[in-house]
Amino acid sequence: MISSYKQLSSRYLKGNIKRTILTLVGIVLSVALISTIGLFMKGSQLSQIENIKKRNGFSFHVGISNYNETILNKIRYNPQIESYGLMSQGDIVPVGEISVQMNFADHHAMEFLSYSLLDGKLPANDHEAVVDSWTLPYIKRGLQIGDTFQLGGETYKLVGFLDNRQFTQKSKEGRLLTYKRDFATGEGRILVEINQKANFNEVLEEIKSYTDNENMVINEELIRVLKPQSNQSVLAMLVIVVSIVVISTVVVIYNAFQISVVERMKQFGLLRSIGATRKQIRQIVMREAVVLAVIAIPIGIAFSILALAALQFIFFMLLETGRSVSFFHIDWQILLISSIITLTAVLASSYYPAFFAGRISPLLAISSRLSIKKESIKKQKNTMLKKPKSFPLSLALKNVKRNKNRYTITILSIIISSVLFITFSSLINIAFASKYVKNDSTKSDLTINLKQNNHDSSIDSQTILEQLKSLGNISEVSEQDDSFRIKLNDVNQSSATVANIQQIVGTKHSITIDNQVEENKTIKESELVIKVLAYSFIAVISLIGSVNIINTITISIIIRRKELAALKSIGMSQKDLKKMIIYEALIYGVSGSLQGIFFGCILSYILYLAASGIIKHEWTIPYMACFITFASALFISYLSVLIPLRKIQKDNIIDVIREE
Repeated sequence: MISSYKQLSSRYLKGNIKRTILTLVGIVLSVALISTIGLFMKGSQLSQIENIKKRNGFSFHVGISNYNETILNKIRYNPQIESYGLMSQGDIVPVGEISVQMNFADHHAMEFLSYSLLDGKLPANDHEAVVDSWTLPYIKRGLQIGDTFQLGGETYKLVGFLDNRQFTQKSKEGRLLTYKRDFATGEGRILVEINQKANFNEVLEEIKSYTDNENMVINEELIRVLKPQSNQSVLAMLVIVVSIVVISTVVVIYNAFQISVVERMKQFGLLRSIGATRKQIRQIVMREAVVLAVIAIPIGIAFSILALAALQFIFFMLLETGRSVSFFHIDWQILLISSIITLTAVLASSYYPAFFAGRISPLLAISSRLSIKKESIKKQKNTMLKKPKSFPLSLALKNVKRNKNRYTITILSIIISSVLFITFSSLINIAFASKYVKNDSTKSDLTINLKQNNHDSSIDSQTILEQLKSLGNISEVSEQDDSFRIKLNDVNQSSATVANIQQIVGTKHSITIDNQVEENKTIKESELVIKVLAYSFIAVISLIGSVNIINTITISIIIRRKELAALKSIGMSQKDLKKMIIYEALIYGVSGSLQGIFFGCILSYILYLAASGIIKHEWTIPYMACFITFASALFISYLSVLIPLRKIQKDNIIDVIREE
């Protein structure tokens, strides 16, 4: 017994459970798309921040040298400065064939420099020190963490290793870092960390007013990732991406409700004929929308979190330092915004069809004449379509032309999915172009440099090559610009290999050896993190887009069951009916994908223009993404008709035609 017209909403949802599930899937995909993109962006930002800090070896935002007490006090008492530390360089101490640069830092500065630590811990007092690992054989043979050594007239306890940097090995000038508590005014450099909530541009301008530009070092790469909105180009790219996602969400949800409401036009006409007002009709549909949104939003958010958890697990499996990659970060603000956007989109998308249903004449709605459009009769000029074997194709073309609204609604899903795939593929290609410039250091594990003053005819490069190839751990040796680039079989034995090279080659020639194993490892892991993020994101976009296409085409076919049954009742065979539906799906796929490719390329170029302020990269048409889009659209469109076709084959013609 129905006591209120509002109960019609729940009765319809329960009575048409399959259609309700399909509509629910559309909303789930929409909220999952928005929240996943938001969490992906946040997780990518956090991952990039950690990678930049690790690659650079420090985390401070600004360094100030040649300062005085006034500048130090302005930094100390500035509420927009999170923390600051002091660091200075001391004497350069010769140690055999190399030299060691003494570095001093207080506790706050040590925190900024912790990312350059390879193993062990940072010094806690002035009797502890960390050094570059490649300098150990020169300082003291067999030196290990916990041992003591002397350098520059002082005795230190080794508590950790700094990562090997190419520039230190090339100059044969290692680094020693120890603790210092008291610094003289103007000594060394102030290392500054700006408050995350502050306006970075304003703070930087304020700090620039303290001193000359040549006395400042700004960590622009880190700041650009921390505050993407401070860069106009990055902000423009974010606005474009978010706009695409929001528009796609509105269209996806609108598709689901528009198809549902059009199918129920006769029911709304009956309600109007027995006294239901326009407002009550709108409330019925809006109530359905709210119920579906309340159910779908938590499910979509759960899928987003599961996607992030799966991605974090992939990092654990692929990277040796995977647990240090903090990608899994649930931002409740992003989830709340995603939920509000989805709820707003659901209400807005369902309001127009309901408003339209409320305005129509009850008699027209009951007679279903609203869905019938009179077509002008044209003489068919294409003789091929008159042939019996082309009858299903001819009928499919007529069906597509007959209902422009249904055609538009269906291909919109394909267009949006195609645009999303092409746009984000181009965005990732732009990111790769800026990230992965040619880096010679990653092409070799060790580099042997001959000193310039020894480049004479007495040096036999071929002999050196043969000597290097004779070593067991060396897999490949190449000569380039008076240097020898070496690839190792086992990078974990790099220190032993360096010692062997010094013993065999270094005794006869004056050489420097750059051990790039750790630096290469950091670079490669950083690249792998970005690639996993990028391709996982593309996979999520593709999956959501594919399911959305299948959902839309499936609904559009299911609501035509009576029409298809009528075709079979007048003599159309099951084989021809199947061909007609498949042709319709392929028409949707071709038309939607071609339009999606067109708009996707335009948006790709717009993204390129937005990124041109920070990335020097030449734009090209994304041919591969376009081909994948076209082929996938055809395949998914074909796949989407297989499930409803099975159901249609089992339908009883009389029962379907008599359905109300």
